[in-house]
Amino acid sequence: MKASTPSLILFFVTSALVVLFKLLNYDGLVLCGKSIIIPSLFIYYFVSNNYKITFFKGLIFLLLFVRDIFTTLNISESAMGSFICVLTVYILLLYLGQKDFKYLQFSFRDGFPIFILILGIGSICYSVLNLELENLELDFSLYVTFGIILSILSILSIINYIKSGSYAFFNAMLMCICFIITDIFFVLYKFYFYNYAFTLLSIITQFLSYFFMVNYLLEKDKG
Repeated sequence: MKASTPSLILFFVTSALVVLFKLLNYDGLVLCGKSIIIPSLFIYYFVSNNYKITFFKGLIFLLLFVRDIFTTLNISESAMGSFICVLTVYILLLYLGQKDFKYLQFSFRDGFPIFILILGIGSICYSVLNLELENLELDFSLYVTFGIILSILSILSIINYIKSGSYAFFNAMLMCICFIITDIFFVLYKFYFYNYAFTLLSIITQFLSYFFMVNYLLEKDKG
């Protein structure tokens, strides 16, 4: 057994338990379980990467952990604190993605698929933001900014994978797809209408996005 395996097992077991606790309406246990997710993935990444981590990538894990703290505390500042943490993570991941993107070479025939991709993700973002959302916790312009950053990150990651086909960008693409699904269902059940299935889907895809993110970072380090 690899040294990193126990922490990965802990992540999957905890993720399954959180989903189970949510089904049973044990909200306190859900919060406790979610607080273990990021630390277990951090240990998995740190050990798998031969106990090395850059400040940049360490900051990503720290921000996601702080986000979970804000969610657990559920204080008046939680919404803004959580928003800033996630938005900053997206910006940091966007920075990583654009470093690879700028070295790609495009031909004229790439124009149409890229246009369709931008149109598709842009339409999803616009459709969600155009819903009649109620009881927003933050100013609507902040959610627009959030949607634009996530859309750019997703477009960049998908193009990177299409052009290079590497395993790292495959994980980055899956990470972004999970980010999008998580945020769509979060907005739907939080500000549009509550649906239990939406909550579960948001939780499951959130955990998957973390897993794909760690795989992406590990593959980046190998390169």
